[in-house]
Amino acid sequence: MSRNYCRHLALLAFFFVPALSLLSGFVGPATETADAHGNQINSSPAPDSELDTSPDRVIVWFSEPIEESFSLVTVLNSAAERVDLDDSARDSSEPTAISVGLPALENGTYTVVWKNLSSIDGHKVIGSYVFAVGEPLAAGANISAVEQPLLQSVADPWLRWLVFLGAAIVIGGLAFEVLIGIPITYGDRAKDSWQAAGSVMSARWSRFATAGLAVLVVAMLGQLLQQASVLTGNSVFAPDIETLRSIAFESSWGRLWTYRLLAALGIGTLFFFAKRMSDASGATDADEQGATLVGDSVFAQAALGLGLVFLGLIATSSHNAAMPADIKAFAVATDFVHLVASMAWFGGVFYLAISTSVLVRGPGRADASDLLRTAIPRFTVLGLLSAGILVTTGIFSSYMQVTVPTAVQTPYGWFLVGKLVLIVPLFVFAAYNGFRLAKRFGRSAGGESGARFGRSLLGEAAIAVLVVGAVGWLASLEPARQYAGRTGVGVEENAHYADEVEGTVFDIDIRPAEVGENDVIVRITRPNGEPIDDAIDVRVRLKFLGDDLAEPLMSLKDIGRGVWRLNDTQLNITGNYQAEIVVQRPDAFDARTAFRFKAQSTATAAGAIEPDTDTANLLFGLELAIIGSLVLIMGFRGRLAPAIFGATRAQRGFLVPGVVLAALGVLFVLNVQVLRVGFAEDLRNPFPPTADSVAIGQSRYAG
Repeated sequence: MSRNYCRHLALLAFFFVPALSLLSGFVGPATETADAHGNQINSSPAPDSELDTSPDRVIVWFSEPIEESFSLVTVLNSAAERVDLDDSARDSSEPTAISVGLPALENGTYTVVWKNLSSIDGHKVIGSYVFAVGEPLAAGANISAVEQPLLQSVADPWLRWLVFLGAAIVIGGLAFEVLIGIPITYGDRAKDSWQAAGSVMSARWSRFATAGLAVLVVAMLGQLLQQASVLTGNSVFAPDIETLRSIAFESSWGRLWTYRLLAALGIGTLFFFAKRMSDASGATDADEQGATLVGDSVFAQAALGLGLVFLGLIATSSHNAAMPADIKAFAVATDFVHLVASMAWFGGVFYLAISTSVLVRGPGRADASDLLRTAIPRFTVLGLLSAGILVTTGIFSSYMQVTVPTAVQTPYGWFLVGKLVLIVPLFVFAAYNGFRLAKRFGRSAGGESGARFGRSLLGEAAIAVLVVGAVGWLASLEPARQYAGRTGVGVEENAHYADEVEGTVFDIDIRPAEVGENDVIVRITRPNGEPIDDAIDVRVRLKFLGDDLAEPLMSLKDIGRGVWRLNDTQLNITGNYQAEIVVQRPDAFDARTAFRFKAQSTATAAGAIEPDTDTANLLFGLELAIIGSLVLIMGFRGRLAPAIFGATRAQRGFLVPGVVLAALGVLFVLNVQVLRVGFAEDLRNPFPPTADSVAIGQSRYAG
């Protein structure tokens, strides 16, 4: 029975394209800025602010869209009595914001308490902050940011691990049969003994795949029960049916979970029919004639296509799905490709580890050697492509979730390092198995070489299981950059600036450069380091760049030896500021300098570290170019490395997608560096005012 390899690639592409289309449908409409975990990034009034008059509403903005049914904001007075109008609601036009109305508040200190449920990753977050009306904040009223739990529940990473593991065994195994097993087993050079051995290998794997499907579905049901437990506080073993229904059908996270469950059940149904058609379930080692591979049916190939949809649905609820809108599509697409590559590699490893013993006991030694010699090049192509794609997409995703090196010092960063540490021996095992043991087994099948090959495959599979476990933890933990920003890891505590203008050397500190009270310290010296003691006045303006608040110039106090200080100046809004400093001296021209800084808040610092749009676009372009180059190399593999792959001709099936991907990657890089098509234009003057620019402006626009 002959099978065309290109036919199976075409079938896979037939399902791959709709999966990407469905993915873009979930990703495309997004317009909001987001981060995994819905942490507070802004509010009105701002945390620790002191207002002259009562606000009519409290608004809190979060780092990702929230579920209205499971989110709430309240306002309490100093007696812990609720004083808001009990009309807490999510903004219909801005799903990252929630607000509550207020009556006319009396003078005093008030506490804002909020809780939310992310509509992307389903994580629950709570928090609070204070503000004052008509008087300074009450002593001791400042509230530190609420310490968020490391995990939503202890079971969360393990449930995710089981989902990923089950998907790898089923979806990855199906991909292995379609791309590797069927073309070899039913190829023109195939022998009857190969078909017999292939059917037994498929039957053995299918039993594990059935168990994997069951584990996957049970783990997903566990995720729903866990979510209900987190929201209600009830035991996971005593769920409220109405809460389960509300989560599953009325929340964005729940609807995505429902779609994934339906996809998993669909995969299971199609897989059942594929097994029935293959007759492999009834085959034994002694009687496999007439049986076929499970993957050799339209049901199995449809199940594989639905598996791609399942992976796409996982990608749409991952950390990368919580990226800002201008890079979200790239991040989700990267996550999807990363998942597909990992499933293909790990699924192939699990498939071989489960069924390799059939090669030792099934066909004769000579036939097994021929089978391995035919299969090795295909195994190597799959492994190299998967490994290259995993590394390339992993770099992009790491930047999205870590962003700055100091953020590695977080729980997410530690598990990411642990995953990388596990990847190294996994690559070593893969290279050793593919380039040495498999070839040795191919030359002399059976005996000690076969047993050694089987043990080494089990070792590779065991490490793959650990890597999948690390992925489960990474998916459960708060992203490194967000944790780092929220806890202050790698975030500048003060704003500092140095400059030299008109013979005046400035050394400026703004402490702590956060919402609330700040101290401004200006040191002025001559170029030789001598303090300037004869300055008449030093003034500063802290201008909020988000709006024109008509901030005045404020005089600092001379405390001697060229040091001027302004204590307890108030910053009431988080965001970007411009500090403008003017020094007046009797014997010189006024010296001016300016710089920009960002005022954070302990309540809103989760957004302090954000991926740069240009860098993300550049990395995505490089990702496409590298993957395209890898595909092209695989197309010319017979000429580049004939000793490994055999002296084969260039394969057109690899050349076209390789050229397209590489060209798109180069275009992305050029667009970031040169063309700038589609990038938002910042019309604000990027240069703070200086003495020269102010003088030029006065002469040009005077009168």
